[in-house]
Amino acid sequence: MNPLVLRDELPPDDTVVVVRGGEMNSEFVRRTATRSFEEFGIWALSVFVADGVPVVDVCRAVPDLERYGKIRLSTVGRLRALGFALIPTLDYPHFDVVLPDVEPATLDRLELGFDPPVPNPGRER
Repeated sequence: MNPLVLRDELPPDDTVVVVRGGEMNSEFVRRTATRSFEEFGIWALSVFVADGVPVVDVCRAVPDLERYGKIRLSTVGRLRALGFALIPTLDYPHFDVVLPDVEPATLDRLELGFDPPVPNPGRER
């Protein structure tokens, strides 16, 4: 198991927009979170924050997002209200949403935390 390196910063405000690349199919989310658990010991899902900048700028600046045709949006507060913590990992603006498990009820709750998929504005030029 690898150590999970966290950035030393204050948590984002509840109003900050959270961006996840892709459509978040439950099986894909389960596999992604399971890989995180195997590597770091926590079930987690990568997201990016748009803190004080437009979502389109984040989508264009982050190669991991630019490759997706669709994105899902939420807010830090919305995810927190559903019981999910966000931790600052890798380089800013990357965060991980921490899941307690990968049971269907948890994945359904996570799904409710995000708006439906929309076209990725970072791919529109």
